[in-house]
Amino acid sequence: MEQEQNVNKIGQDFSFGKLIKFLLPTMITQFFFSVFKTVDDGLFVTNYVGTNALSSINILFPYMIITDAVVFVFASGAAAVCSRKMGEGKQEEAKRSFTTITLMAFICLAVVSTFSLIFQKPILRLLGATDILMDDCVTYSTYMWLFQPIASIGVMFDMFYATAGKPVMSLITAVINGFTNIIFDYIFIVRMQLGVLGAAYATTIGNTVFTLIGVIFYMNRKHEIYFMKPWPHIGTLTKDVFSVGMAQFFNHIAISVSSYISNIMILKIGGEDGLAAYSIIGYLQWLVGSAMGGYADGVSSIFSFNYGAGNKERIHRYFWYSVKFLFTASAALVGICLIFAKPLISIYVQEAKDPEIFNMVYRGMMISPWCILFSGFGMFSARFFTAMNNGKAAAFISFMRNGVLITIVTLVLPILLGIDGIWASAPVSELLGFFTVFWILWRNKDNYALGKDQTALLIDNKV
Repeated sequence: MEQEQNVNKIGQDFSFGKLIKFLLPTMITQFFFSVFKTVDDGLFVTNYVGTNALSSINILFPYMIITDAVVFVFASGAAAVCSRKMGEGKQEEAKRSFTTITLMAFICLAVVSTFSLIFQKPILRLLGATDILMDDCVTYSTYMWLFQPIASIGVMFDMFYATAGKPVMSLITAVINGFTNIIFDYIFIVRMQLGVLGAAYATTIGNTVFTLIGVIFYMNRKHEIYFMKPWPHIGTLTKDVFSVGMAQFFNHIAISVSSYISNIMILKIGGEDGLAAYSIIGYLQWLVGSAMGGYADGVSSIFSFNYGAGNKERIHRYFWYSVKFLFTASAALVGICLIFAKPLISIYVQEAKDPEIFNMVYRGMMISPWCILFSGFGMFSARFFTAMNNGKAAAFISFMRNGVLITIVTLVLPILLGIDGIWASAPVSELLGFFTVFWILWRNKDNYALGKDQTALLIDNKV
């Protein structure tokens, strides 16, 4: 009965239209996450607290990415491993493995959270918090790090909804999380005037609700993935999960390092206003391009299932469906950024009120969003190799895209172009990253049925 249900979900034979329809909830989910975050930081923090408050929140981003790296090792690795086991017909093993990894992730995140709180101020200084920003940084980071284990497990639950055959749950939980956050933002920031502390309260409550819904969902034995007695072979399971999920760890570490360097560079060139502008551009690009990440996350479970089932024809077909969709959608999204730049910027800052910051952001929005043209394909390719149990290739792509290339470009271009070099760093590095991804895919075309003849050797860990 279980196997039958799986065939009706991630194991079914998708046409192009059916694939997009199935993954639509995960794409809309990521979009809603970005919309709610935009409303949270744009409408409330920027307009009711100030741009320095926004800078205080976003200066934490590089370190928050490091803590996220821990959960994504478990989440992406476990999702790939469990989906593969389901494809192999090992349903109970998949469920018990999911339970074990959830417990391990929570314990590890509690350790990370404790370390963060003990060394809070040194960490914030290292991140570049100035005297102007420090108090708000301490306030916001205290609650973010204290509740980090709960929030991060919610992210892990979210990545398993598609594997559990219920991708629409991602959308439902995202909407509930978002509206909870917005309601309490209004109460704490606008009505009670608690400033950054109010933003921290609202985010914490929203994340907690988000995670509790996941706990309730995975306690229901009617779903294809649910909590069971933990899998006893922890050593083997951990090795499998980490070998696949380590790509996401390197990806997040690389993003953290590059974000830290970008923050330091923009603070030197543009000060706190420059950092606020940089933060706004980052949010707007996330808002517009978020669906690409949702697609990459959602389709990876489908690839893992078919990898476990050895279905090379579907792997070939779904890969080229994805390429077709991603490049078409990415081109449209770049156009949206360029055409609707001013209305999008106005979510955060009004031209009449802060013309200097507005013009700085507008200039950046004419340059930076071109990275979306290639970033979706890069994200998808890393997820694809993770799904194919090739952690080495996935890690290499992630490390090159989000670490080596962006770091080099961010250090060099501002010297040559000033602040325009900051805005151009993402498009230039993503273009270079595209050629890197293409090379790795070409080397593996006969390994994963990517070529026309659909040769599929299915050799693990070929870079």
